[in-house]
Amino acid sequence: MLEIVPLSPAGGHAESIRSLKLASDVSAVVWDIPGPCSVPPRCTRQDGEAIAPLASLRLTRVDGGTRIIWIMRPRTSMRLVVSAGTLGPSERIEVDPADPFIGADVAALVEDLDGRARISLLTALLTSWCGAFRLSRSATYAEAIQLLASELQPGDARAVVACRPTRDTAIVEFATTADLGTVSSAHVVTAHGVRRLTVEAHARKADSHGRRAMVLLADGDAAMLGAGTLVLIGEHGIAIRTLGQATKAPLSLLRWWGARRNDSALTEFLVRTLSVRSEEARLAVIDMQARAAVPAKATELAAFQPGAEVDLALSLDGGLLVGGWFRDPQGLIAGVDHVAAGATRPIEADWHLFPGRVGSAEGTTRDDATGFIAYLPHDKPAGPILQPRFRLRLKSGGEISLIPRPQPIDAATMRAGALRAVPLQHATGTVLSETLGPALAEIQRRVVASVSVARTEHFGPRLAEPMFSIIVPLYRVLDFLRFQIAAFATDPGLRDQAEIIFVLDSPEQADDVSHLLGGLYRLYQMPMTLAVMSGNGGYARANNAGVELARGLIVNLLNSDVIPTGHDWLSRLSDRLGGPGKVGAIGPKLLFEDGSLQHAGLYFQRDARGTWLNHHFYKGMPGGHAPANAARPVPAVTGACLVMMRDTFQDVGGFTEDYVIGDYEDSDICLKIRATGQAIAYEPGVALYHLERRSMRRNGDYMRGIASRYNSWLHSQRWDGVIGSLMQESFERPEPGSSTPAGSRRSAA
Repeated sequence: MLEIVPLSPAGGHAESIRSLKLASDVSAVVWDIPGPCSVPPRCTRQDGEAIAPLASLRLTRVDGGTRIIWIMRPRTSMRLVVSAGTLGPSERIEVDPADPFIGADVAALVEDLDGRARISLLTALLTSWCGAFRLSRSATYAEAIQLLASELQPGDARAVVACRPTRDTAIVEFATTADLGTVSSAHVVTAHGVRRLTVEAHARKADSHGRRAMVLLADGDAAMLGAGTLVLIGEHGIAIRTLGQATKAPLSLLRWWGARRNDSALTEFLVRTLSVRSEEARLAVIDMQARAAVPAKATELAAFQPGAEVDLALSLDGGLLVGGWFRDPQGLIAGVDHVAAGATRPIEADWHLFPGRVGSAEGTTRDDATGFIAYLPHDKPAGPILQPRFRLRLKSGGEISLIPRPQPIDAATMRAGALRAVPLQHATGTVLSETLGPALAEIQRRVVASVSVARTEHFGPRLAEPMFSIIVPLYRVLDFLRFQIAAFATDPGLRDQAEIIFVLDSPEQADDVSHLLGGLYRLYQMPMTLAVMSGNGGYARANNAGVELARGLIVNLLNSDVIPTGHDWLSRLSDRLGGPGKVGAIGPKLLFEDGSLQHAGLYFQRDARGTWLNHHFYKGMPGGHAPANAARPVPAVTGACLVMMRDTFQDVGGFTEDYVIGDYEDSDICLKIRATGQAIAYEPGVALYHLERRSMRRNGDYMRGIASRYNSWLHSQRWDGVIGSLMQESFERPEPGSSTPAGSRRSAA
């Protein structure tokens, strides 16, 4: 089928064809035809040789005609034939690479083109043609683009580099009355060439004259963002500005943002875009918000009027954890909104309410109030926003701004705030699954990721090939260290076979612990290693770090408040590993300081909410209680003294690190070992003293309520079916060595 191009006026012939230079070795053929061209135009050499490289573009003129442009790199003079369709018009032209560059010819390229065609032409020049013909460093090509830019944007509209948040980023500002839409590309054209910029664009609110400030966050150093022409190509138009510096030296980010800090949309834009650039940029936006914080704002009116405050607003990658309170004695409050740049979101559809009390406006009494907690998922990470904005919505149509105090940014402090957000009695399964659970999961990942072994110190010569590795995590409490090391040093079975690794989870004590261990080594000549963590990562992280340093075949995970009472206790426990019973991990009898039972194995029992809790067999009974003196398989054993092959520990991935602070990691690893087909055993022939949870009580983040409630919920979510089957099997048979059925076991936690 023949291609026929309709032309107007009739008799169609080419009105104009010409060639011009775009660069020293690149030419363009420009052909205007009087009507639309709906088929691909052709450009060939009369001698039949191929033209390569070759690119073309069809552009619409305001009079309804079409401008067709081909660009090429002629090596010698060429005679060309151009045509628009088989039966359409055609023309001949000669292109000579020796022709001069004439600026007026280049500027004329945009004459008579409609707005969309102008955008298409400039886009092709800056993007596809620039790349295909490798023209980014051509000074002549850059001059051609600047000539076109001056035709499209006459005058001296300026853009300025207002500040430099980091060495490799800049904030550029300019004013415009146009809505560019989404910016698809940005370019700087200088006397030396064309450079494409990586930018993020934000349009601030328009003023009374319809002008709005555009803020660009651009990657580039001072050399890249020097004097030149800035071209932005958006979905609705283009912006062309002369680029320069606002002052001799750009402002600091803090000084520049300080005058704009009340623009919450701008703040969100800067935090979201800068925080992912680099660690330097992330710290810059945190410092910016912290040092020029917006004053916190709550509403605390008279006792008979509405009052509200947002006191928790943690901006996480997955969402925003919001907490606070409101008081509404006359039922005037309609809800609370989260106000963000993209949208305003009511939080009452996601919040959970609970009763509470807050100080009165006069500060003399405490009034009844309603607490709330909500988790608002993000479509994309918002970055470390320290002061998200909210508003109290009244039924009358009024609105009251609510601004929280600057929120913490370090993961440990964020975790502490989240754990204090809900009273224990209101931390239901629904609150945990919909609100606290998603937030704590991400915060805990941040805590773990931020903590590693900062340094190690060895006291005495290390054993060449230790049989055992004893891992002892330390946190704050050092009261029992002397007694524990004395017990190790007087045990001949440990001195020549065991390496001892202390993992300090409170690095602020590093000097004190180093001094203490150094003195104890001089006293007992018992070699030891101290690993100092960079921060408090919790029980699981500390133990995992210790095992990574371990070289023994067998690892013993031992609490710092567990004191051995005899010799060869570790050898006797280790002898039970493997064998016909396929024992994967084992734990001893543990006694309180008064001799009563603290641990004789772990079992699981549901609480009133249906959550599985860890319980100790026969806890509080006399140390010689007969049923506790039977060696037997158990569902799990405590992590206070847990022994297994190092390979077993590593094969199951070590301790799971998403439990908060320290709880349920021990039963979790026991269940992971069980899943490999191995058993968990209890050995009463070895007894140690355990002064339970002394270090845990010193941890300000650990609330035996919320942290333990969260951990038990997480543990149940992960192992519910497995534990149910395991406990049904365990309860169906009597305890070995006991005349009573297993269902009558003492279940004091």
